[in-house]
Amino acid sequence: MATSFNRLHLATRIHFGLLRTLGEGIDVARMLRQRGYADLVLDVCRGVGEFSIVELADRFDDATAEESARECMAEAAREARRALALIPRRAPPVTAQDMNWSDHTSGFGLTQAMAALDDAPEVSATPTRRRFAPPDWLGLGTARDRH
Repeated sequence: MATSFNRLHLATRIHFGLLRTLGEGIDVARMLRQRGYADLVLDVCRGVGEFSIVELADRFDDATAEESARECMAEAAREARRALALIPRRAPPVTAQDMNWSDHTSGFGLTQAMAALDDAPEVSATPTRRRFAPPDWLGLGTARDRH
């Protein structure tokens, strides 16, 4: 964990406060490097009961949390930059496709008649009467002279 001047200053003040109160100091460099040792020292500071040392312990804890958050954000930014570096800047080149099929078409539809339409039966010349033709609906399809 990187050490800011603020944390170093607070750890030194905690050292001298505990030295003055308990007659024994702490290892400042170890407190700055090891989170577990720092937690033990902060617990001792809070247990002493002297307001100034408790306040220093709280400020050191806040500074450590702030520095840790800053480091996490910096690491996330580095990871984001690495991920962005992997994204290609340009689209990959388009490979030429086989276009031989386009020589036989105009692009506006079928170029040859469909075989299924050629085999269809021819339509008879006499019209067939539809079962439900609209004139039948009103009785207009029947001969008028039958009435």
